[in-house]
Amino acid sequence: MSKPASTAPSAENTQLKDIVAHAKEYGFVFQSSEIYDGLAAVYDYGPNGVELKNNLKRLWWEAMTQLHGNVVGIDAAIFMDPRTWEASGHVAGFNDPLIDNLDSKKR
Repeated sequence: MSKPASTAPSAENTQLKDIVAHAKEYGFVFQSSEIYDGLAAVYDYGPNGVELKNNLKRLWWEAMTQLHGNVVGIDAAIFMDPRTWEASGHVAGFNDPLIDNLDSKKR
């Protein structure tokens, strides 16, 4: 038997709302389509968010490629001939388990 949902906001929920409010106030993120009531869980990067994201991408790229003599970067298309996915092992290694939603009884 499931527990009834609490109407009081959890500490985690309150903390997340505080973080989002701070990020919005300082131009890191904004709710996507905010002027039209927004989209749930969809955010756009503001000026500071874009800079932070680009800094993280640059640092990650440097650590994963440029600091290794035997690694090079490649920016390939996602849409490829299916034989490419098979040859790379992606098809054989792919696993997408179904999850049972106990509330809706759907997968």
